[in-house]
Amino acid sequence: MSLLALILGSPLSLGAARPAPPCRMAQLRLSLDGRHGDFNGMSHSGTEISIRNMGPDCMLPALPNIELRDARGRTLAIGRKASLGIHPGPVMAAVRVRGGHRAATALRWVSAPVYPSSRAARAANLTVRLGTATLRAPLVAVLYGPAGKPITFDQAPLHAMEGMAGG
Repeated sequence: MSLLALILGSPLSLGAARPAPPCRMAQLRLSLDGRHGDFNGMSHSGTEISIRNMGPDCMLPALPNIELRDARGRTLAIGRKASLGIHPGPVMAAVRVRGGHRAATALRWVSAPVYPSSRAARAANLTVRLGTATLRAPLVAVLYGPAGKPITFDQAPLHAMEGMAGG
């Protein structure tokens, strides 16, 4: 081994971290937090999605599939809006969630009839789909979109956070 490798450390000497396995549904808990209205204002609303890892370290997709459902459990025709603007770098495909910690993101949507011809959809729960399994949480929200176009929400990639989610 060269002197430079000894000074900088090699993967063998630093104990290279093994990749974590995908998260299992049994180890995850979903909660939503409106942060006492922090998302509300100027015809917009939203919620923070928090996924707690109750088991060992694991990986979650950075942009999990979010579905909003009505009171009868039917999936609403509402989807993630493509992000606009310049991003600081490539979006990671997955995020590592340490055991005892959580991953979170914010969802934001139009919550008032601000379009010349608005249409509304009433959500009763939110579903996070991870492969073929789902996590669900109750959500009372009315989302608006222009007539004849899809109703959408903004969803940022999940990011790992220290500590457990409240609630």
